[in-house]
Amino acid sequence: MKKIKKQGFTLVEIMIVVAIIGLLAAVGVPSILNAMSKSQIKAMDRNIQDVMRAKGMTMLPNDMNGDNATNGEDVSSVIWKHVDGVTSVDDLQVGDHILTIGVIGVDPSYN
Repeated sequence: MKKIKKQGFTLVEIMIVVAIIGLLAAVGVPSILNAMSKSQIKAMDRNIQDVMRAKGMTMLPNDMNGDNATNGEDVSSVIWKHVDGVTSVDDLQVGDHILTIGVIGVDPSYN
């Protein structure tokens, strides 16, 4: 008579694998979330600096297209030509945070 060999994993082996995967997830997920949060903060800082630079360019006596803004003027329609790859404030949204540009002389901020 032939001896039949059973195939498959035992319950203990499966439980060990699940425990290892759970341990790796418990260590890895917070690290990933922390890195994601840091990258969003860096993106928001970079966007604010880009908009501030664009506001500065619009205040020059003669900027690239002859547009000029004075202190206190709303420049949201003028600054986009000075920020690479951005055509509206929606392009500067990071996650759920929306950029408020404001007027010349007021720093942009995220809410």
